[in-house]
Amino acid sequence: MKLRKNNIIYSLFILLPILGFAQDKKIDGVAAVIGDEVVLESDIQRDYMLAKQQGAEVPDQCSFVSNILVQKMVLTHAKQDTLVSVSSERTKARALSILEDFKSRGSEEEILSVYGVRTMAELQNELEIIVRENQLIQSKRELIEDNTDASPEDVKNFFNLYKDELPKINEEVELSHIVMYPVITPEHKQEIIDQLNGIKKEIQEGASFSTKAILYSEDPGSSNNGGLYQNIRRGTFVPEFDAVAFNLEEGEISEPVESKFGFHLIQLDKRLGQAIDVRHILIVPKPTDEEMRVAHNLMDSIKTQIIEGKMTFKEAALKYSEDKYTRYNGGKLTNPQSGENRFERSKLPMKQVYAIAGLESGSIANPFETEFENRKALELLKLDLVVPAHKISLETDYTRVQNMAVQQKQQEKLFDWIDSQLADTFIKIHDDYQHCEFEFNWLKK
Repeated sequence: MKLRKNNIIYSLFILLPILGFAQDKKIDGVAAVIGDEVVLESDIQRDYMLAKQQGAEVPDQCSFVSNILVQKMVLTHAKQDTLVSVSSERTKARALSILEDFKSRGSEEEILSVYGVRTMAELQNELEIIVRENQLIQSKRELIEDNTDASPEDVKNFFNLYKDELPKINEEVELSHIVMYPVITPEHKQEIIDQLNGIKKEIQEGASFSTKAILYSEDPGSSNNGGLYQNIRRGTFVPEFDAVAFNLEEGEISEPVESKFGFHLIQLDKRLGQAIDVRHILIVPKPTDEEMRVAHNLMDSIKTQIIEGKMTFKEAALKYSEDKYTRYNGGKLTNPQSGENRFERSKLPMKQVYAIAGLESGSIANPFETEFENRKALELLKLDLVVPAHKISLETDYTRVQNMAVQQKQQEKLFDWIDSQLADTFIKIHDDYQHCEFEFNWLKK
């Protein structure tokens, strides 16, 4: 029996196009209609090429179209389901994050050319629509696939059934870390405060806050937009920012405010009931050579104390680490793609690869400089375990096999749901795809 590949692609909704790709021509026409959702031929051609460029598994165009139809089927029913809702704030924040990622990879002219829009505001609006649809699909799928689990017996049966098709595992490592920001001296902080006060004085004398934000702000999420964040509710930003921003009068500019991100100058642009439009200028402290030297000495001391047995790595992480997501579990790192503690060595950031090169399990690397949450920091890395390349097995990879078994059961639930909805959902497929041998009865033959 062949493993039913879990290759339903969230293609239209989360694949981020590679700058430099552009359509030679726009192909007009409706390729399919499912419920109230329309699939354009131009969308299929664009996303098919983008998926191939990014290495997604797309054996042929028919299978790719089928993946799109699955998403549209889920989307059309998500919009009708009163139990499915999405947060507009979350949608806007995610769209802004994607837009900033685009900006980091190319000029505005390139981005606008790739997406066929005239302005960045238009692109942001399009991204918000796409993100909202993606969130609707995800929420609906969670309802469909709810309470899916795999017992030890299920995992064993899954493994025995598909073991010949399961992949070989490349060499992996388990890691723990301590992250430390250099301490900024009071004198250095005062320099930044004085800089922001100087900017504030210029604005009060007639300069534009928006222009100053474009020139000086180091916030990648707002600097190009004049420091503006719109329709912000309490709790969106860090407490120090919220406490000041929500207590300003319209047009009022705050004193410099310190947060974990740096120092802010905040202006309330508009109050909208429980929400606000707000501008800010962020200055991120750049550690001096002396501040970095002091931090290096402290990290070296921490490593020495761990090696000498004066404290454990877990105790040191709890006491010193600035990574709030790992400091309470001994600094143990989790792979965001798999949810497991293992990382394929070759796919680690190069600084981590170099740091652990030649080390054995249980060893601690020398501290090295890195970027953490957009700030300069030091990282102390412990190589907890080295797992040599091997054929996947229950003994060494039980959690991974369990996740595969759960994913398989979730996909079966989704496929069963689609089969149950076909008869009552309006579906029209263009003649160009009538020859396709779809896994589902999209053609209603």
